[in-house]
Amino acid sequence: EAEDLLNKKSMNVSKRDTYVRKIQELGSLPPTSELKEHKKQSIPNLTKAIEGVNKNLKKYSHVNKKAFDQYVNFNDKRSELLRRKRELDEGATKVEELISSLDDKKDAAINRIFRKVSKNFRQVFKELVPLGGGKLIIKAAAMDDDDDDNDDDDNDEDEDETDK
Repeated sequence: EAEDLLNKKSMNVSKRDTYVRKIQELGSLPPTSELKEHKKQSIPNLTKAIEGVNKNLKKYSHVNKKAFDQYVNFNDKRSELLRRKRELDEGATKVEELISSLDDKKDAAINRIFRKVSKNFRQVFKELVPLGGGKLIIKAAAMDDDDDDNDDDDNDEDEDETDK
């Protein structure tokens, strides 16, 4: 009796595996609303309908049956990647704003300190050379050199004349 049970069990497992494989070969299943419609039909009618559908499906045997599942999967991944890209773009924008803000604060601090040092330099130079005048000038980047030099030179001459 134990052998019979083991044989039945192995036969049922084999059948189950066969049915699972067949279900996987079918691809995606229809929505439950469509399945409910077919529950009302008799088995002979369903069998005839399945035979007709299978005959029609043979025309499309070359088509990838899992293409729709792959399409849905890839579309979900694409949506997730686009969402992550938006998040990363927003983060990059915030980082750029922070960098710009810190650059502005750095420039303001440099200018403030330079003005103080320049003022002290003029005072010390005046004490060391009573008849002369000195001015500390900061040189900016190469593009700004031409514009700054012209503007500063005009102001320097006026200040130098008043200092003498």
